[in-house]
Amino acid sequence: MGAFDEGAAFLVARLGAPRLGLVLGSGFGGLAELLSAGESTAYESIPGYPARQARGHDRGVAAARVDGALIWVFTGRLHTYEGLDALAAAHPVGLLAAAGARAVVLTCAAGGLEDGDRPGEFAVVTDHVNLLGDDPIRRLPPEDRSPSFLDLHRVYDPDCAVSWHDVARTFDVPLRDGVLAALPGPCYETPAEVRMLRAIGADLASMSVVPEAIMAHYFRMRVAAIACISNLGAGMGTAGGIAHGDVLDVVEQAVGRRAPFFRSGLMAMVS
Repeated sequence: MGAFDEGAAFLVARLGAPRLGLVLGSGFGGLAELLSAGESTAYESIPGYPARQARGHDRGVAAARVDGALIWVFTGRLHTYEGLDALAAAHPVGLLAAAGARAVVLTCAAGGLEDGDRPGEFAVVTDHVNLLGDDPIRRLPPEDRSPSFLDLHRVYDPDCAVSWHDVARTFDVPLRDGVLAALPGPCYETPAEVRMLRAIGADLASMSVVPEAIMAHYFRMRVAAIACISNLGAGMGTAGGIAHGDVLDVVEQAVGRRAPFFRSGLMAMVS
Protein backbone atom coordinates (compact mmCIF):
# COMPACT_ATOMS: atom_id res chain seq x y z
CA MET A 1 0.00 0.00 0.00
CA GLY A 2 3.04 2.26 -0.17
CA ALA A 3 1.44 4.66 -2.66
CA PHE A 4 -1.34 5.42 -0.18
CA ASP A 5 0.44 5.35 3.18
CA GLU A 6 1.47 9.00 3.37
CA GLY A 7 -1.97 10.31 2.42
CA ALA A 8 -3.69 7.90 4.80
CA ALA A 9 -1.45 8.92 7.70
CA PHE A 10 -2.16 12.59 6.90
CA LEU A 11 -5.92 11.99 7.08
CA VAL A 12 -5.79 9.79 10.18
CA ALA A 13 -3.94 12.56 12.03
CA ARG A 14 -6.71 15.02 11.14
CA LEU A 15 -9.85 12.89 11.12
CA GLY A 16 -9.09 9.73 13.09
CA ALA A 17 -8.94 6.16 11.82
CA PRO A 18 -12.06 5.10 9.88
CA ARG A 19 -14.06 1.92 10.26
CA LEU A 20 -15.96 2.60 7.03
CA GLY A 21 -15.63 4.75 3.94
CA LEU A 22 -18.43 6.47 2.04
CA VAL A 23 -17.84 7.79 -1.48
CA LEU A 24 -20.49 10.27 -2.63
CA GLY A 25 -21.40 10.28 -6.30
CA SER A 26 -23.24 12.87 -8.38
CA GLY A 27 -26.12 14.36 -6.42
CA PHE A 28 -25.24 12.56 -3.18
CA GLY A 29 -23.33 15.49 -1.65
CA GLY A 30 -26.16 16.33 0.74
CA LEU A 31 -25.50 13.11 2.65
CA ALA A 32 -22.43 14.69 4.23
CA GLU A 33 -24.61 17.32 5.89
CA LEU A 34 -27.32 14.79 6.77
CA LEU A 35 -24.65 12.74 8.58
CA SER A 36 -23.38 15.86 10.40
CA ALA A 37 -19.95 15.40 8.85
CA GLY A 38 -17.32 17.82 10.07
CA GLU A 39 -15.22 20.25 8.09
CA SER A 40 -13.66 18.75 4.98
CA THR A 41 -9.95 18.28 4.44
CA ALA A 42 -9.33 19.51 0.90
CA TYR A 43 -8.22 16.90 -1.60
CA GLU A 44 -5.44 19.19 -2.80
CA SER A 45 -3.84 19.06 0.65
CA ILE A 46 -3.65 15.24 0.80
CA PRO A 47 -0.21 13.93 -0.19
CA GLY A 48 -0.35 11.98 -3.42
CA TYR A 49 -4.02 12.67 -4.17
CA PRO A 50 -4.75 12.90 -7.93
CA ALA A 51 -5.28 16.49 -8.93
CA ARG A 52 -8.22 16.41 -11.34
CA GLN A 53 -11.88 16.26 -10.45
CA ALA A 54 -15.18 16.75 -12.23
CA ARG A 55 -17.19 19.92 -11.92
CA GLY A 56 -20.19 19.41 -9.67
CA HIS A 57 -18.20 17.24 -7.26
CA ASP A 58 -17.06 18.72 -3.96
CA ARG A 59 -13.44 18.48 -3.07
CA GLY A 60 -12.70 17.03 0.33
CA VAL A 61 -12.80 14.26 2.92
CA ALA A 62 -14.87 14.76 6.05
CA ALA A 63 -15.48 12.62 9.12
CA ALA A 64 -18.86 11.59 10.50
CA ARG A 65 -19.96 9.25 13.26
CA VAL A 66 -22.74 6.74 12.77
CA ASP A 67 -23.66 4.51 15.72
CA GLY A 68 -20.34 5.43 17.30
CA ALA A 69 -18.25 4.39 14.31
CA LEU A 70 -16.02 6.86 12.47
CA ILE A 71 -16.71 7.17 8.75
CA TRP A 72 -14.59 8.98 6.18
CA VAL A 73 -16.90 10.73 3.74
CA PHE A 74 -15.40 11.48 0.33
CA THR A 75 -17.52 14.35 -0.95
CA GLY A 76 -16.92 13.67 -4.61
CA ARG A 77 -14.93 11.24 -6.69
CA LEU A 78 -12.41 10.93 -9.48
CA HIS A 79 -13.33 9.58 -12.93
CA THR A 80 -11.47 8.03 -15.82
CA TYR A 81 -13.15 10.49 -18.22
CA GLU A 82 -10.97 13.20 -16.67
CA GLY A 83 -7.94 11.56 -18.24
CA LEU A 84 -7.10 9.49 -15.18
CA ASP A 85 -6.35 5.79 -15.21
CA ALA A 86 -8.44 3.38 -13.14
CA LEU A 87 -5.90 3.22 -10.31
CA ALA A 88 -6.03 6.98 -9.87
CA ALA A 89 -9.84 6.90 -9.97
CA ALA A 90 -9.77 4.35 -7.13
CA HIS A 91 -7.38 6.41 -4.98
CA PRO A 92 -9.93 7.08 -2.18
CA VAL A 93 -10.29 3.34 -1.60
CA GLY A 94 -6.53 2.94 -1.40
CA LEU A 95 -6.46 5.62 1.29
CA LEU A 96 -9.22 3.87 3.22
CA ALA A 97 -7.45 0.51 3.05
CA ALA A 98 -4.15 2.02 4.19
CA ALA A 99 -5.97 3.69 7.10
CA GLY A 100 -7.47 0.38 8.23
CA ALA A 101 -11.06 0.64 7.00
CA ARG A 102 -12.60 -2.74 6.33
CA ALA A 103 -15.63 -1.70 4.29
CA VAL A 104 -16.74 0.95 1.83
CA VAL A 105 -20.10 2.18 0.56
CA LEU A 106 -19.99 3.53 -2.99
CA THR A 107 -22.81 5.70 -4.35
CA CYS A 108 -23.56 6.91 -7.85
CA ALA A 109 -26.16 8.27 -10.21
CA ALA A 110 -27.04 5.70 -12.85
CA GLY A 111 -29.17 5.39 -15.92
CA GLY A 112 -31.91 2.83 -15.43
CA LEU A 113 -32.07 0.13 -18.09
CA GLU A 114 -35.10 -1.81 -16.88
CA ASP A 115 -38.47 -0.98 -18.39
CA GLY A 116 -40.04 -0.50 -14.94
CA ASP A 117 -37.40 1.90 -13.63
CA ARG A 118 -38.45 5.29 -12.32
CA PRO A 119 -36.10 8.24 -11.75
CA GLY A 120 -35.48 8.75 -8.05
CA GLU A 121 -35.59 5.06 -7.15
CA PHE A 122 -32.58 3.13 -5.90
CA ALA A 123 -30.70 -0.08 -6.70
CA VAL A 124 -28.08 -2.05 -4.82
CA VAL A 125 -25.31 -3.19 -7.16
CA THR A 126 -24.78 -6.94 -7.11
CA ASP A 127 -22.37 -7.29 -10.05
CA HIS A 128 -20.82 -5.23 -12.81
CA VAL A 129 -19.71 -5.20 -16.42
CA ASN A 130 -16.47 -3.26 -16.81
CA LEU A 131 -16.45 -1.45 -20.16
CA LEU A 132 -13.90 1.18 -19.14
CA GLY A 133 -11.05 -0.54 -20.92
CA ASP A 134 -9.02 -0.39 -17.71
CA ASP A 135 -8.99 -1.58 -14.13
CA PRO A 136 -6.84 -0.52 -11.16
CA ILE A 137 -5.09 -3.84 -10.68
CA ARG A 138 -3.43 -3.77 -14.11
CA ARG A 139 -1.81 -0.48 -13.05
CA LEU A 140 -0.06 -2.04 -10.05
CA PRO A 141 3.51 -3.24 -10.66
CA PRO A 142 3.21 -6.97 -11.50
CA GLU A 143 5.89 -7.88 -8.98
CA ASP A 144 3.89 -6.18 -6.20
CA ARG A 145 0.45 -7.64 -6.95
CA SER A 146 -0.93 -10.09 -4.43
CA PRO A 147 -2.78 -11.94 -5.78
CA SER A 148 -1.32 -11.60 -9.24
CA PHE A 149 -4.72 -12.31 -10.83
CA LEU A 150 -7.72 -11.11 -8.86
CA ASP A 151 -10.87 -13.23 -8.65
CA LEU A 152 -13.84 -10.89 -9.08
CA HIS A 153 -16.46 -13.33 -7.86
CA ARG A 154 -18.57 -11.62 -5.16
CA VAL A 155 -16.96 -8.19 -5.49
CA TYR A 156 -20.13 -6.73 -3.95
CA ASP A 157 -20.67 -8.31 -0.55
CA PRO A 158 -23.98 -10.25 -0.64
CA ASP A 159 -24.48 -9.88 3.12
CA CYS A 160 -24.22 -6.11 2.77
CA ALA A 161 -26.80 -6.21 -0.02
CA VAL A 162 -29.17 -8.17 2.22
CA SER A 163 -28.71 -5.58 4.98
CA TRP A 164 -29.57 -2.72 2.63
CA HIS A 165 -32.66 -4.57 1.44
CA ASP A 166 -33.74 -5.13 5.06
CA VAL A 167 -33.35 -1.42 5.76
CA ALA A 168 -35.21 -0.52 2.57
CA ARG A 169 -38.19 -2.62 3.64
CA THR A 170 -38.21 -0.92 7.04
CA PHE A 171 -38.43 2.52 5.44
CA ASP A 172 -40.59 1.45 2.48
CA VAL A 173 -37.90 2.47 -0.01
CA PRO A 174 -38.08 0.81 -3.45
CA LEU A 175 -34.74 -0.96 -3.88
CA ARG A 176 -33.90 -3.47 -6.58
CA ASP A 177 -30.77 -5.46 -7.35
CA GLY A 178 -28.76 -4.30 -10.33
CA VAL A 179 -25.87 -5.18 -12.61
CA LEU A 180 -23.96 -1.99 -13.31
CA ALA A 181 -22.19 -1.34 -16.59
CA ALA A 182 -19.30 1.10 -16.20
CA LEU A 183 -18.68 3.18 -19.33
CA PRO A 184 -15.84 5.64 -19.87
CA GLY A 185 -17.95 8.75 -20.57
CA PRO A 186 -18.20 11.67 -20.54
CA CYS A 187 -20.88 11.16 -23.22
CA TYR A 188 -24.11 9.52 -22.19
CA GLU A 189 -25.01 6.30 -23.98
CA THR A 190 -26.67 6.22 -27.37
CA PRO A 191 -29.92 4.27 -27.85
CA ALA A 192 -27.94 1.57 -29.68
CA GLU A 193 -25.51 1.32 -26.77
CA VAL A 194 -28.42 1.04 -24.34
CA ARG A 195 -29.80 -1.87 -26.36
CA MET A 196 -26.36 -3.49 -26.27
CA LEU A 197 -26.05 -3.05 -22.51
CA ARG A 198 -29.45 -4.62 -21.94
CA ALA A 199 -28.53 -7.51 -24.24
CA ILE A 200 -25.35 -8.31 -22.28
CA GLY A 201 -27.13 -8.35 -18.94
CA ALA A 202 -26.64 -4.86 -17.52
CA ASP A 203 -29.55 -2.97 -16.02
CA LEU A 204 -27.74 0.13 -14.73
CA ALA A 205 -25.27 2.40 -16.54
CA SER A 206 -22.73 4.69 -14.87
CA MET A 207 -19.28 6.20 -15.34
CA SER A 208 -17.89 5.25 -11.93
CA VAL A 209 -17.96 2.74 -9.04
CA VAL A 210 -16.20 -0.16 -10.78
CA PRO A 211 -12.55 0.95 -10.28
CA GLU A 212 -13.24 1.64 -6.61
CA ALA A 213 -15.09 -1.65 -6.14
CA ILE A 214 -12.26 -3.65 -7.72
CA MET A 215 -9.66 -1.87 -5.60
CA ALA A 216 -11.65 -2.46 -2.41
CA HIS A 217 -12.03 -6.16 -3.28
CA TYR A 218 -8.28 -6.39 -3.89
CA PHE A 219 -7.72 -5.04 -0.38
CA ARG A 220 -10.28 -7.52 1.01
CA MET A 221 -12.74 -4.82 2.00
CA ARG A 222 -16.49 -5.41 2.09
CA VAL A 223 -18.16 -3.46 -0.71
CA ALA A 224 -21.70 -2.11 -0.94
CA ALA A 225 -22.77 0.09 -3.84
CA ILE A 226 -26.01 2.05 -3.99
CA ALA A 227 -27.14 3.66 -7.25
CA CYS A 228 -29.85 6.26 -7.62
CA ILE A 229 -31.66 5.91 -10.93
CA SER A 230 -31.45 9.43 -12.31
CA ASN A 231 -32.93 8.80 -15.76
CA LEU A 232 -33.93 6.08 -18.16
CA GLY A 233 -31.43 5.02 -20.79
CA ALA A 234 -31.53 6.79 -24.13
CA GLY A 235 -34.26 5.49 -26.39
CA MET A 236 -36.31 4.03 -23.53
CA GLY A 237 -39.29 6.32 -23.94
CA THR A 238 -37.75 9.51 -22.59
CA ALA A 239 -39.32 12.61 -24.09
CA GLY A 240 -36.09 14.56 -24.34
CA GLY A 241 -32.36 14.24 -23.90
CA ILE A 242 -30.32 13.71 -20.74
CA ALA A 243 -28.81 16.78 -19.05
CA HIS A 244 -26.33 16.67 -16.18
CA GLY A 245 -28.25 19.33 -14.28
CA ASP A 246 -31.38 17.20 -14.40
CA VAL A 247 -29.44 14.18 -13.21
CA LEU A 248 -28.18 16.12 -10.20
CA ASP A 249 -31.65 17.46 -9.38
CA VAL A 250 -33.26 14.02 -9.43
CA VAL A 251 -30.60 12.44 -7.24
CA GLU A 252 -30.39 15.33 -4.77
CA GLN A 253 -34.13 15.26 -4.21
CA ALA A 254 -34.28 11.48 -3.89
CA VAL A 255 -31.37 11.36 -1.42
CA GLY A 256 -32.86 14.19 0.62
CA ARG A 257 -36.13 12.30 0.97
CA ARG A 258 -34.38 9.11 2.07
CA ALA A 259 -31.99 10.35 4.77
CA PRO A 260 -33.19 7.85 7.43
CA PHE A 261 -32.72 5.00 4.95
CA PHE A 262 -29.10 5.92 4.31
CA ARG A 263 -28.27 6.50 7.97
CA SER A 264 -29.76 3.14 8.93
CA GLY A 265 -28.00 1.40 6.05
CA LEU A 266 -24.67 2.77 7.21
CA MET A 267 -25.46 1.69 10.77
CA ALA A 268 -25.99 -1.83 9.49
CA MET A 269 -22.61 -1.70 7.75
CA VAL A 270 -20.73 -0.76 10.94
CA SER A 271 -22.64 -3.00 13.36
